[in-house]
Amino acid sequence: MLNPREYEHPLDKKALDTLKDTPGLEKLTKEFYKHGLERVLRVQYTGSYLKVTDSHFPKVKEDLKEVCNIIHLTNIPDLYIENNYGINGFAVGAKKPMIVITRRAIDWLSHEELLGLLGHEAGHIKSMHMMYHDMAQLIPTMGDLLSGSTFGVGKIVAVGLEAVLYYWYRMSELTADRAGLLACQDNEAYIQLLMKIAGVPKKYYKKIETEEFIKQAREFEDFDYNSLDKIAKAATIMWQEHPWTVLRAHEIIKWIESGKYQELIEKHGKENIDEIELICTCGAKLKGNETFCGICGEKISTR
Repeated sequence: MLNPREYEHPLDKKALDTLKDTPGLEKLTKEFYKHGLERVLRVQYTGSYLKVTDSHFPKVKEDLKEVCNIIHLTNIPDLYIENNYGINGFAVGAKKPMIVITRRAIDWLSHEELLGLLGHEAGHIKSMHMMYHDMAQLIPTMGDLLSGSTFGVGKIVAVGLEAVLYYWYRMSELTADRAGLLACQDNEAYIQLLMKIAGVPKKYYKKIETEEFIKQAREFEDFDYNSLDKIAKAATIMWQEHPWTVLRAHEIIKWIESGKYQELIEKHGKENIDEIELICTCGAKLKGNETFCGICGEKISTR
């Protein structure tokens, strides 16, 4: 079984380690479940979007099943379609994950590109990103909980935790991009997906020049090494949830050229992958002797 640790981006892991060491996180997590905020998200989305089933948009459902089979995600999440003009997707729900993709993604993406998008979101679920992802989406709501006297976390700590949470959220996208590429197994298609997300006009879809976008991504690498530019970039994206699309392209290209992506493709199906960590359905890492999770109260499981 494919283990998400095999393709985890190092910036994702580093940011997650920092997040877990940030004061107030454990209390925030418990408040998240105490107030049923995941259910709030689920009600919001299931009450607004069209559900994809075996009989309702069956081709899209088959695409999701194909993706889950390729990246070894055992439990197929619910899938919904959002009436949105952009090309996008997102996943929510730690206990009961669901994926939402936009109508434009279905209308305008090729089969391979759609697999990449679905694989990206399924990758978030497989890597157990969902608990902290949901918390990041509800930061405005949870801000009062963070700074409230009953919660016991000061405003300065709350702001610091919010910044660290958003930073990890962005870095988790780099791991999910790797899952998306593994799902579609088409380098060109995944780069084209990122280009379309970045804003390529539809009338130019048949004339997409991936070479120019790749060149732009390589130029971004040189730009990034300037310390003053790093400071500027940190200031401009500190509160954004997603990293720049060109940065994502740069990182996926580096991964392909490192040979690690091809190694995983060739290793696919072999049984020499490391043992999977013991985890809760909410994504919390466990010591190994628990019957129930101390955060959400659910029984432990492995994925």
